[in-house]
Amino acid sequence: MNIPSNSHEICIDVRVNGWPFRAVQVRHGGESVDDFDVVIDDSFCGLLTLEEHFLVELRRGCDWERVTLTGLKDVLLQSSEFPRSFDMPTASEVAELRMFEHSYGDQEDSGRSPRRLTQLRAYDRCLRRVKAVLRDEGISCVPCGGVFVVADRARARAVLLRAGFQRSTISAGALLEPFGGCSLYLLERPIPPPGSSQGSP
Repeated sequence: MNIPSNSHEICIDVRVNGWPFRAVQVRHGGESVDDFDVVIDDSFCGLLTLEEHFLVELRRGCDWERVTLTGLKDVLLQSSEFPRSFDMPTASEVAELRMFEHSYGDQEDSGRSPRRLTQLRAYDRCLRRVKAVLRDEGISCVPCGGVFVVADRARARAVLLRAGFQRSTISAGALLEPFGGCSLYLLERPIPPPGSSQGSP
């Protein structure tokens, strides 16, 4: 199934014009969490965006109940699988990350060359330094490769700049660690406080 980058699949039993589907996709088209299209993947027609004139039915236990497109969207909004606004990167964030990943990836050699090992050591030092600087200021971060997820990007950026990190020419969200020359990218997303894992009672 070819899911567009701004789409998210939700498992739900629906029938559209009598044809059953086990999942639909929600495709965000704007800044609001309520601004989305519902898309089905038909084996004959491909991706189809649902409109009001489609006959849509939802499975309720063993029965099928006819719903409007608005009614279906309301059900999807209540689903635990529905992507919240902070789960969906904005278009500008996607563009910046692509620029960053391209530049970051160009620095890597295949295999275990001495240059590659040097870069890995430099990245490890950069990772530890970023975490230490932010921790000292009470800022939580979640590292993922060269990307650091933080709750407040502007504050984290200011703290790192004060600690000697430099602005990067790659993108507005990127910084340069001066000693090892590693690039890092700050991505703003809500971070749950320590000890509040989803599995906690």
